[in-house]
Amino acid sequence: MVRATLSMKIKAGREQDFEQAWRTIAAEVRKAPGNLRQALLRDPDDPSGFVLTSDWESREAFGRFERSPEQDDLTAPLRAMRESARMTVQEIVAHVEGETH
Repeated sequence: MVRATLSMKIKAGREQDFEQAWRTIAAEVRKAPGNLRQALLRDPDDPSGFVLTSDWESREAFGRFERSPEQDDLTAPLRAMRESARMTVQEIVAHVEGETH
């Protein structure tokens, strides 16, 4: 299993538009073969700083999605709102759920 992490800085004043666009796009990405989950995180100290994560069954599944024309078209609205972005892809070695009290 791998996790793709995309750190993004969004153009000032576009934060709400970005969140709304991400939700719409995430609803489609979840249908992609091999996609397990996604999350959107916002920096509490910088409202234009976001981190997007997506977990995939394998690096190959993520790669197929990442290189697809559908991905390019689907994520175009997000690219239009960003100032900068940096992606990493890492293998998930372990995942531990918290205990409920």
